[in-house]
Amino acid sequence: AARVFNTRPALLVAVLAGRGGEIAAGMPAGSPAWAYGEAVQAAMLHDLLALARFLPLLFLASAPFLASRSERLRTWGINVFWGLVVLAQAGLMEYFLTARVPLGSDLLAYSAEDIITTIKGGLEMKPVAATLIGTALAMAAFWGALRAQRARWRPLLKPGAGAVILALSLAAAFLLPERPAYVSGTEDAYNLALNKSAFFYGECARYAARRLAGSTGLAKAPAGGASAYGRLDPAYPFLRPEDTPDTLGPLFDLKGGQPPNLVFVIMEGMGRAFSGPGAELGSFTPGLDALTEKGLYWDNFLAVQGRTFGVLPSLFGSLPFGANGFAALGEKMPQNITLLSVLKRAGYSESAYCGFDMDFDNDRLFYKRQGVDRLIDQGGFGPGYRTATVWGYADADLFDRALKDAPAWGRGPFITVLKTSTMHTPYSFPGQAAWAARFEARLSELGIAEKDRAAYRAHRDIYTSVLYADDALSRFVAEYSKLPAYANTIFVITADHRLPELPMSTRLDRYHVPFLVLSPLLKAPARIRAVSSHFDVAPSFLALLSHGCGIPTPATVTWLGGALDTDLSFRNARDIPIMQTKTDLVDYISGTRFLSKDVLYDFVDGMNIEPSGDAAAREELRSEFGAFKAANAAFAAAGSLMPAGAAAELRPYDETARLGGAAASYGSGGLAVAEVRAPAEAAGGTMEIELVLSNYAGTDSPAFVPLAVVMDASGGEVSESYGPPRALGHGGTVTMKMTVTARVPRPGRYFLTVFPSDPETGKKTGKGRYRVPVVFK
Repeated sequence: AARVFNTRPALLVAVLAGRGGEIAAGMPAGSPAWAYGEAVQAAMLHDLLALARFLPLLFLASAPFLASRSERLRTWGINVFWGLVVLAQAGLMEYFLTARVPLGSDLLAYSAEDIITTIKGGLEMKPVAATLIGTALAMAAFWGALRAQRARWRPLLKPGAGAVILALSLAAAFLLPERPAYVSGTEDAYNLALNKSAFFYGECARYAARRLAGSTGLAKAPAGGASAYGRLDPAYPFLRPEDTPDTLGPLFDLKGGQPPNLVFVIMEGMGRAFSGPGAELGSFTPGLDALTEKGLYWDNFLAVQGRTFGVLPSLFGSLPFGANGFAALGEKMPQNITLLSVLKRAGYSESAYCGFDMDFDNDRLFYKRQGVDRLIDQGGFGPGYRTATVWGYADADLFDRALKDAPAWGRGPFITVLKTSTMHTPYSFPGQAAWAARFEARLSELGIAEKDRAAYRAHRDIYTSVLYADDALSRFVAEYSKLPAYANTIFVITADHRLPELPMSTRLDRYHVPFLVLSPLLKAPARIRAVSSHFDVAPSFLALLSHGCGIPTPATVTWLGGALDTDLSFRNARDIPIMQTKTDLVDYISGTRFLSKDVLYDFVDGMNIEPSGDAAAREELRSEFGAFKAANAAFAAAGSLMPAGAAAELRPYDETARLGGAAASYGSGGLAVAEVRAPAEAAGGTMEIELVLSNYAGTDSPAFVPLAVVMDASGGEVSESYGPPRALGHGGTVTMKMTVTARVPRPGRYFLTVFPSDPETGKKTGKGRYRVPVVFK
């Protein structure tokens, strides 16, 4: 033990050298000096905690060769073993710097082929030389420190002292938390501070423990645990009657009940943080923004997976995850009901296109199980196209390839799925250099101050990829609109998840994605603030087609979602489990509360979150989430969703029977700023804003004043402005105007936070709206 602890400084020097490089490379461009200080302080806290907890494991692994009487064996043993530890830490840090998320146990849930493809994509984005240089520096620091110690190989600690330290470290391994709790700051800052080795090994250990528990029969739902999901048979925890109401029907004018064509576009990595009205980073999708003005656009829409693996099962089947995602079951995928399978039986012809290999994440097998007729992927584009990256073809080529086939998609109704890939590592596409000027022009259009542009330019490849993908999408919709089939087509445009390489501000940011329904069959466009998710898409479109076109639907289903909520005001009437990676089922939403890795948050319009101290609500959500996880584990263990033949039992739409599936009204949350309406830009440091405040509580609100805080891009406060005092009766809503005055140091883009505050103390007394972009000229 004494020898282990005496040689430990060499390992510490190597880790610190690597850590310094990680922070220097990982901090956003243009960060002030104090931000680096905070990052170093947070990283040291994580590293010291990891050191205290992992010392016993390092001792056990090092003891065999350090106990040797041979100095040569001790020297070579420590060089080789701890050298491997340093190399592993360096590799995990490099992964984070490329992906902006730490690597965890999700690595264990991918096939060797998928891992190799992902690594190749990452290496295209970040030259191998950069990785080798960083690793070489860490190893040089390790060997240099170890060589300096060789002159004093005799233990500096006596054996008794080594035994005491070992005993204390054993206690620390069991008593100390794995890592500091996430309390404030951004998600990206917390991930940067994480000790990447401790995170990876801890996540892998937990995954192995869960798999072991499942294999020994422990993954069984408790009695009644699945009652909130399935209502028909305890053996099938998600089986329930089909009672989804048709919430989309009143918004459409279907032509005499003729079944419409459906075109789904799944944009890889598109997030609301950089797309759409009020985007936190500014919208880099002007084409999609223009389309939102013509369709139904959900401001607060959620993907239910943090990576691509789950988007097809959730979007088209509202299906549970199982152990590693539904599609990961491969040939063992059980009988299921999806939008694709039901419409196939109703006479729809079906096609799917993507620029990459459909075998990734088992997409090909999932499509085939649903009966999709035409599958075009990386191996089937034909002559005239060239791959852009290791993943495959760029988005413009994908849309062009689909348009060539569009006239043959079907004489009757058809459904076509397009899945893009340009907004993925390595963020490269043909002619990318020419888009740099367009990127700079967009920064000016968004009012990004020159001092803030370094952070954007550090991710130029990503932002140009977003602009390119948006342009390709816009041109696809424009070209398709010239075809005769367009008159009876409904477009559904969404994303699989938000790309992680642009630093995320909150844990919920990962799942906040655009969702647009666009069609000449719509009666009118609308901007919808109610919360919905991918789980709600298949049930809602089947209800629309069943009610409006007479297509029979299954009598029983296993939907995790329900009807898309079309309310124009902010609310959430759904319980939404979310799987972050293939091995991390750690996030859950109920009402306006978000439970993430056992920490409770409240969220508001715009999907901004803040920590909640409501212990009772936390326990309630833990119980609900536990019931879902038990039901999900029971499905994973049994490998079946429904009795044989259940999918074949079809029924027409029954208005009376569907009433039970209607969304509940939003009835909790207390006093809140429901909406902030600000001008596109303001001059002279003054702007007039309009607020909508609502009291969702069952009692009258206390007296309050609206407080508006103007902040710069780094979160620094610029000014505060107060509105007139008010009080609201229970269930009351008021629209009011107030003047915001800000002596901004320079023209540019700022952010507005508005919340109700106590007139005497200024403390917050309700939920607010956060980081609303404003431009001061």
